[in-house]
Amino acid sequence: MRTQMNGYVVPDDDAETYRFFGFGVVSPKDVRQAIADNPAGETLTLEVNSGGGNMFAGYEIYTILKAATIPTEVEIQSLAGSAMSVAAIGADVVRASPVAQFMIHLPSLHTEGDSTEHKRSLAALNSFKASVLNAYELKCAGKKTRSELDAMLCAETWLPVQDAIAAGFVDEVLYDDEGVIAAQAVMCAQTGIRALATAGGLPDIAELRARRAAMEPGKPPENTPQDSGDALALAKAKLALLKNM
Repeated sequence: MRTQMNGYVVPDDDAETYRFFGFGVVSPKDVRQAIADNPAGETLTLEVNSGGGNMFAGYEIYTILKAATIPTEVEIQSLAGSAMSVAAIGADVVRASPVAQFMIHLPSLHTEGDSTEHKRSLAALNSFKASVLNAYELKCAGKKTRSELDAMLCAETWLPVQDAIAAGFVDEVLYDDEGVIAAQAVMCAQTGIRALATAGGLPDIAELRARRAAMEPGKPPENTPQDSGDALALAKAKLALLKNM
């Protein structure tokens, strides 16, 4: 069975609200459901195009795939970045398109407050990085050391598919029957390039919930617009969101 694991990586509790406003997201619940729906005896193939998102949701997807009792594989069709770079390597096999990119960078936090608060954030970030490195080290064993992976994280490293294979993140190149690309081991990864790679590209979930509640007074959160008036309100809300992004 094939299913998509595209868009921002978000927690289960936030996914439905983002989808209401038209944002493409993937949550751990989606992966659990895909595993449950997969026909017996078949491999579950997850098609990936995601710049990342919520770190802990990415960790959860990674663990769900690791614990799956069915064969799983990931096909990176365009990008597996940030939180998705962790989630994707939980699959048994990782394949990637010749045009795919694999991106890794340090976790980030927004901190306000005094020096004690910032020290707490720094300690947390170091812990988060250690968790990421645990997953990378297991996947890249024999190809990259932990210290090398740490350096790649700090540099924000972009990997074309041949470099992702050389590092150990990707197992196979799609459509490369002759092994031309897979045989290339020269590292030419780009560094220092900033891109939309985290959930920072999404509006705040609390703001979205408040807007949705205002659009649907008296309706439960799971309802969606039913008539032309509601559709117009939704269109206006989406326009307002775009102006604020």
